[in-house]
Amino acid sequence: MKSKKIICLLLLYLCCVQNFSAQHKIRVLNFQADNGFQHKSKEVGLQMIEDIGKINHWQVVTSKDTAYITTKNLESFDVIVFNNNCGNKGAIFSKVQYEALQNYIKRGGGFVGIHCAGAIWKENKEFQDWYENLIGTRLEKHPKVQKAKLLVENHNHLATSHLPKEWLVKDEWHTFSYNPRGKVNVLLSLDENSYEGNAKMRGDHPFTWYQYYDGGRSFFTSLGHTIEIYRNPNYQKLVEGGIIWASGKREKELVLPVKNGLMVDLNPDEGITLEKGNRVSSWKNSVKNNVVQSFDKQNKGRKIPGSGMPRLKMNVAELNGHNSVVFHRQELVNHQEDAFDHLTTGSGYTWFAVISVYEQVLGKPGVNSFFGNLRNTNVDKQGSYEGFWAGLSDTNQVWMGARNALGKGLWHQNSPHVISLEELETSRYYLVMGRMEAGTDKSKMELFINSVTPIAEDVFPVNTKANPSKMAIGQERNATNHPGHESFDGEIARFLIYEKPLLNDEFKSVKKYLMNTYNIIK
Repeated sequence: MKSKKIICLLLLYLCCVQNFSAQHKIRVLNFQADNGFQHKSKEVGLQMIEDIGKINHWQVVTSKDTAYITTKNLESFDVIVFNNNCGNKGAIFSKVQYEALQNYIKRGGGFVGIHCAGAIWKENKEFQDWYENLIGTRLEKHPKVQKAKLLVENHNHLATSHLPKEWLVKDEWHTFSYNPRGKVNVLLSLDENSYEGNAKMRGDHPFTWYQYYDGGRSFFTSLGHTIEIYRNPNYQKLVEGGIIWASGKREKELVLPVKNGLMVDLNPDEGITLEKGNRVSSWKNSVKNNVVQSFDKQNKGRKIPGSGMPRLKMNVAELNGHNSVVFHRQELVNHQEDAFDHLTTGSGYTWFAVISVYEQVLGKPGVNSFFGNLRNTNVDKQGSYEGFWAGLSDTNQVWMGARNALGKGLWHQNSPHVISLEELETSRYYLVMGRMEAGTDKSKMELFINSVTPIAEDVFPVNTKANPSKMAIGQERNATNHPGHESFDGEIARFLIYEKPLLNDEFKSVKKYLMNTYNIIK
């Protein structure tokens, strides 16, 4: 009886493994075209990726030909592996080829770089700069091949969860043109006291890392010089985990569960246009074919042109490595004047914001908005407002509000102020959410923080003739005439607007997705 039970459990396990493999079927380009130093381990490296592919039931295509790098070919792959291919003697790619690679990454492609992929040095300058950012840095020098100790800095990643805290291994120990820490998420670092030679980086020596870059995912390990390293099971699992992560399959399984009614999806891992100093000039809406295409810089009211642009903060460890946009009294504006009118005149809405707050700079007391489409109008020569918005008190109590153009003043019966009693901590990320019922009479408004139980609510008298304005991120729309006075200080890591009140089950599923994706702790 016991043996039958064991057999049944074994069969169940095998079925689960097969289902897991099917769900995670990945298509990999195992690429090794080069123009430089020739490693004796090159063929073993190619074979390793093919063997990992067979074990996992992936589709692996191996090529040493740059002619394979075309837009059409690359679009069929989840991950491109630059498999120990050096470029220290001359260029590898033509303009058409490197543009195909750049577009592949910008469309969400995955990249894995192994060892000498960090020594591709001779490309067109524009591409060279982009490529070194994709890697995270560039390889420079190394001592003789010898054993050294690697330290695992993150055991929660797919690539390193199997490793001991300290991993002793023989390989080639490169230094880099600059330390990538701060730009990337470090997984392994090198103990510089564990090897001999002058090739060191002042005690902080990252050696394997990952990052979200230019819309895609990039994983790099400087390990990979010797034949022996490619036959090391720990190294094989390291690269395997890097490929799975770069493919995005695990994250794509946590795909946004509710798409119906989604109007705005601002995701700083993609769709960001930068100017000098990592300043965001445009943030593209990830919802395709929507009238709301992007939120852009605007200089109106700014004494210094461009001073209203927020900053991109990349690879935030507390957010599972995702990016965020940092606002210090800045804003981005969508210029579709009437795109959001219906949300407060009948359809209702739901919004989600993954945010972190800083200490607020005192402007207009209690008004530190992180989004809003408020319009200041004249009704019978009395100033009134219409639209919806959300922000923070001066002590970081989160609030939401809406106005129906039927009365003047900050907060009153036609302008409910739904506010939390809790003050948000400045060193923490939160999921803040708001919802308003559909209807043309009186609609309930609810505010949530990290939970599906509302922490505050009120009733909004709907005015179907109200005419709100453009939407701004980082402050409410009306304040763009006097920027810096009604905007918030903090970060936004994801922002969603649905043009309907989500049902409770829908609301729970989106909340769960965002909490898991961004590592939000209750």
